[in-house]
Amino acid sequence: MRSWIPFLLASMLFLMATGHVRAKSAAAQGHASDAQSIHRGRTVFNSNCAHCHGEDAAADDSYYNLPQLLSDRKDAFFFHTVTNGMASKGMPAWRGILNHRQMADVLAFIRSIEKDQGITGD
Repeated sequence: MRSWIPFLLASMLFLMATGHVRAKSAAAQGHASDAQSIHRGRTVFNSNCAHCHGEDAAADDSYYNLPQLLSDRKDAFFFHTVTNGMASKGMPAWRGILNHRQMADVLAFIRSIEKDQGITGD
């Protein structure tokens, strides 16, 4: 069993490092990819989320207004919530329906609205 520990640690470090490189690479692509991600996110959002959260995330009810709800939350909270849902709040799990990129695009769309509305949690 002990012989597997170094292998597992090395594997974890490799996976963490490659994920970090991908994140830096995506950030280095600049605003064009950001605009494309936001556009894709708006499309995914309006097709899957608007029935509860309003077209273009413009729900009047603060209970469903995602830009306001997420402005002080970390991205990890968004991914966890969308992936697993929040049964107590009536939020279904989207695991197996939306892939990670679609979720990231939706988050980019919501973050763009936060920025436009001046409600970012930064």
